[in-house]
Amino acid sequence: MKASIVTMGCKVNQFESTAMLEMLKADGYELSPPENVDLVVLNTCAVTGRAESEAISLLRRLRRQNPQAKLIGLGCLAQINPERLEGLCDLILGQSQKSALTKFIGLPVGTALVSSQPGPIGDLGDPRPRRTRALHKIQDGCDAFCSYCAVPMARGPSRSFGPDRVLSGLESYLDMGVREVVLTGIHLGLWGRDLQPGRDLSVLLREIDRAMGPRLSGLRIRLSSLEPLEVPLALEAIYGFNWLAPHLHAPIQSGSDRILGRMGRPYSRDQALGILLDVKASMPDLNLGTDLLIGFPGESDDDFEETLSLAEALPLGYLHVFPFSPRPGTKASRLEDQISPALKRARVARLKNLDKAKRAAFLESQVGRWRPAIVENSHHRSGRLKVLTDNYIPALLPEGCRISPGAAVEVMLSAPRNPFGLAEASCD
Repeated sequence: MKASIVTMGCKVNQFESTAMLEMLKADGYELSPPENVDLVVLNTCAVTGRAESEAISLLRRLRRQNPQAKLIGLGCLAQINPERLEGLCDLILGQSQKSALTKFIGLPVGTALVSSQPGPIGDLGDPRPRRTRALHKIQDGCDAFCSYCAVPMARGPSRSFGPDRVLSGLESYLDMGVREVVLTGIHLGLWGRDLQPGRDLSVLLREIDRAMGPRLSGLRIRLSSLEPLEVPLALEAIYGFNWLAPHLHAPIQSGSDRILGRMGRPYSRDQALGILLDVKASMPDLNLGTDLLIGFPGESDDDFEETLSLAEALPLGYLHVFPFSPRPGTKASRLEDQISPALKRARVARLKNLDKAKRAAFLESQVGRWRPAIVENSHHRSGRLKVLTDNYIPALLPEGCRISPGAAVEVMLSAPRNPFGLAEASCD
């Protein structure tokens, strides 16, 4: 029997798919691409209306590619709108069913099994990573209810693994020989608030340092994402622990106070700017990234220019720029003053040009520096090995360089000399 899992969306979905692949292997399945298998699982995303449409299109394509396979739709879209998947797949499963996927594969065609309550955080174990970096899920769910986001409906309230479970996972990955682990969650900065007694992320990071001690010299830990007001929780660790990667991703979404208010974001433009400027001033080599959501309903030219000017003012190493796509069931989807697709495209294009400039400027600041890095797999277009530095710069090693993927190395960065715009790295 052969099986395949196709994954959409966030790092938490990626982690959960890796864990479900391990379950399928343990159950006797051979893992294979989806074109010619007996079982196909689509782990869906529902963060935007566009993501929902892409999930539907993907299900139809998977069915056309392999009409004989049993097709399972699960995850976020299945959780909040299972009716949308009816007739498109043979079995519909919600979030709570992921942790015991193999128990449900044999259910009759047409079954939809979706728990109305999220229950405790599902423990999918510590799956062997498919790449050189391991994702370690330590938190799930969100309490924020931003006006554009369906994640609290799809994932439920914030739930955390306790420190002992987090530590056992890190130990497990070290024993596997993994050299980099990304701590990830749906809203990572909420970690620990639901525990008894309540804790916060800074407590966890100090506990990791205390409990693992010298073993951390063989491991680099990266934080996946923190909201702007949560960044100070991690600052002590970022400054003081050399095992924590000098890289922060802090999604701001907008630089307009008016739009931030409409989004339900709990900070002002000046708050976000002040926090992130302080972080960068304290750690010049830190790579700081953000998300920007462009074309939110009611976003005027002035609102957009405020976002653009904030992005220009911030010492960013990169931007992730997304056009607003209404998610049915959210407050923002019901707002009347939607922005035209053409105007959204034009605004997104301006910010993507800024992203290119910010990436180039940060790389230039690192040229000639030695940085610790992890060797990744071969770059798919050049065939050369790729590395990722501790501060999140991808670079290509010289042709003929023979280092095993997953190895920790020291590299010197130099300016791009390739058609892909990637930095060059030494092989010493």
